[in-house]
Amino acid sequence: MSIYLVEGPQAETFMTMAATETGSKAMLGDPEQFEAGVGPNITQAAITLRDNVAKVAALKTDETRTLVQQHEAAAILSERTVQSLEKAKTAISERAEYLTQAGQEEAAAVFELAPSRRFVHEKILEHFVGLAGKAEGLMLMRQIIRTDAEAAAVFFNTKPYLLNMNAENFHKIRFEAVEQYAPKAWEKMTAVVKLVELPAKYDRTIQAVKGSFHNPTLAARAKSRVEV
Repeated sequence: MSIYLVEGPQAETFMTMAATETGSKAMLGDPEQFEAGVGPNITQAAITLRDNVAKVAALKTDETRTLVQQHEAAAILSERTVQSLEKAKTAISERAEYLTQAGQEEAAAVFELAPSRRFVHEKILEHFVGLAGKAEGLMLMRQIIRTDAEAAAVFFNTKPYLLNMNAENFHKIRFEAVEQYAPKAWEKMTAVVKLVELPAKYDRTIQAVKGSFHNPTLAARAKSRVEV
């Protein structure tokens, strides 16, 4: 017999996992593994989830409530949990947007090209175009970028199609240049790569909460109560 109100393997598996710290981290993320700006949001969401799962379990054995009242109370807990998860998801998305913008701006500032060096920059770009067409071109390009900050800036500010380069290779080398010359911007960009995976996890958890905390049909019967 299930210790939760909604019986069934899917709901019980979710509730059992959500009740543990390990399970909630798997669902919502481990705050220690993500950028500090979202750590408190993840932590609070996980605490709310675990606490309310425990309350739903307690409702199952609450002899002061009928089955309908138990599901009515669980529906309230479900709503509170969903609100907490939605709040955390919004904070995570906003933080990712901020870090993306800040990282791009910091990198652009580091790789800003001096107008007075335009002739040199054009020559560097021409050289890169020539290298892009050679078998060993990517290796040579990387060597130049690693040892010449000005060449790295030229590469950062160009486009893959101007070099006749595969976009994936271009962005990989560009990201390497950011890591070397603009480490603070690189940290922000790296943090974003991890953060953008979280909202989908929160959406899945929210749907699981709605389907596992209570039976909507039973909870709705509470509205038929006659007050005397």
